[in-house]
Amino acid sequence: MQTILELSDIKARRYFLESQNYCNMQLPVYIDFKPVLDYVQAIVGTKELKAILKNTDNPPSSFENVNHKILIKKDAPYSYRPIQLINPYLYYLLVKAMTNRRSWKEIRDRFAALKVPNIEIASIPKIKGKTYKSHLSASINSWWENVEQRSLELALSYRYMFVTDITNCYGAIYTHTIAWALMGKEEAKQKRDKHGLLGNLIDDYIRYMQYGQTNGIPQGSVLSDFIAEMVLAYADKKLGDRLSAEDINNYRILRYRDDYRIFCNSKEESERIAFCLQEVLAELNFQLNAKKTYLTEDVITESIKPDKVAYISGIPMYRKTQKRIYSTMSNLQQEALYIHQFSKKYPNSGTLTKLLTTFTYRLANKFADCNNIHVLISLFTDIALFSPKAYKIALVIISKLVDKIPIPDEREQIVNNIYMKFQRFPNIGEIQIWMQHITFNLPHPIAYTEDICKIVNNEADVELWNNDWVADAYKNAFPQYDICIKRIRNKITPIINIDEVSLFDIY
Repeated sequence: MQTILELSDIKARRYFLESQNYCNMQLPVYIDFKPVLDYVQAIVGTKELKAILKNTDNPPSSFENVNHKILIKKDAPYSYRPIQLINPYLYYLLVKAMTNRRSWKEIRDRFAALKVPNIEIASIPKIKGKTYKSHLSASINSWWENVEQRSLELALSYRYMFVTDITNCYGAIYTHTIAWALMGKEEAKQKRDKHGLLGNLIDDYIRYMQYGQTNGIPQGSVLSDFIAEMVLAYADKKLGDRLSAEDINNYRILRYRDDYRIFCNSKEESERIAFCLQEVLAELNFQLNAKKTYLTEDVITESIKPDKVAYISGIPMYRKTQKRIYSTMSNLQQEALYIHQFSKKYPNSGTLTKLLTTFTYRLANKFADCNNIHVLISLFTDIALFSPKAYKIALVIISKLVDKIPIPDEREQIVNNIYMKFQRFPNIGEIQIWMQHITFNLPHPIAYTEDICKIVNNEADVELWNNDWVADAYKNAFPQYDICIKRIRNKITPIINIDEVSLFDIY
C-alpha cells in the first residue's frame, strides 16, 4: 500500500488539498470543501502570507476563531474532542510551504533519517488507490494488516508484549518540537529566530491558526496527522538511539500514531524499554496513558481487540457465504436486541460497527420482518447515544426505519423525539450535522446551532472561519456557502445512504 512519502511534491500537494483530507471527519455527501480550497488556491497562488494580510502588523495569530471547531463525542460519557476545520487560507499556505520541491525533499529525507530498524510505523497517511473507497479506509486497513496481523506474527518470536499510548497526543504537541523533529533539538533552538526554515515555518503556521498558542495542533485533517507523525518519528529515533546505547537490541515496536506495542523476550527489558519510552516522550511534552498501559504474556489474545475475541469465540450472529449473509436469529428484532446488548458490553468497538453495517444491508431485504418499527428505532437510538463511533451507522438504520412510517405527523414526532434524546449532549456539532440529513425536509425543520447546519439551511451571516485578517481583495468572492452542494442537498431524502458512512463495501 502506497504512503504519502512515496508521492512527488506535486502529487503530495494535490493529495493534501483533497476535501476528504482537508477534513477527515465523515460528512454528508452534500458537504464538500473543494470550492473553498479551489478558490483560495486560485486567488493566492504563489503569494506568501504577508501579501494577503489586511494589515501586516496584525497576523492571523492576533485573531480568535481563525479555525472552525466542531465538537465530537469521545468514548467516555462526558468526554468531547474538538475537531478543527483549519482556516482555508492558512491551510493552503502551509500545504504550499511543505510541498514545494525543496521542502518535500527535506521532509522525505528526514523521515528516512529518523527510521529505526526495530520500530515499524503503520500510520503514515495512505493512498487509497483502486482498492479502497477512501484514504481513510486504506489507513484503517493498514492498522489491521500492520498492527493486528503483524502482532499475531510477532507472537511467534516474542514472549512479552507491552501496550501503551499517549494521553491527548495532538493536544500535547509543543509546536516548537516540529522544528526539533526536522532539524534536531539543539540546531532548532539555535535557529529558532531564523526565518525561512521549514520547521520554524510549520511552527509559525500552527500558531497562526490558534491565537498564538504553542501547545497542541489542530486535529481533524490528514495534514495534522502527518505533522504529528514527524514529531512521533523523532521520538522513535530518540528511543532507538537510547536503547542502542544500553545495548538493548532484541525487541520490536509497532506504532500506529500514538499507540505502541512493544515486543520482547525479557520482562526486565520490556520494562526498561517502556521506561526509556516514557523518558523520551516526557522530553517532548508527552505522557503515557496509565489506564491503557499493561504488560502481557498472552500475546495472541491481547493482539486482538476484546470485542472481536468475544464475537468470534461466542456464537456469531451472522454467517457469510459467497452470495449472501445469513443470521442465526429468527427475525430483525432479535438481531437488533443482540446488537444492542453487544453495544452495552463493547461500545464504540469495531465489531459493533460491523454488526450495524451488516444489519443495514439485511434491512433492505427484510422489511417484511419489521413487526414493530418503533421498537427498532428505540433500540438503535440507544445504541447511537452510547457508542459515538458507531452512531452514524445507527442513524442510517434509524433513517430507513423512520421513512417506513406512513403518517407524516407521526414520523415528524418520532424524529423530534430522537433529536431530544441527542440533546443530552448539547452543541455536539457532528451529531447535529448528521441529524440534519434526516430532518432537512420536515415540514417544521429543527433549528441547529452548528454553523455548518446553518449554511446547509442557507441562513444569512454565517462565518465558519474568522477571515478579518485577510485583505478584501482576497476574500470578496470567498465561496463559503458553496461547501453545501445545493443540487445534491435539494434532492436528498430523509434516508442516509450507507455509502456515506461505511468505509468498506460490506463486512
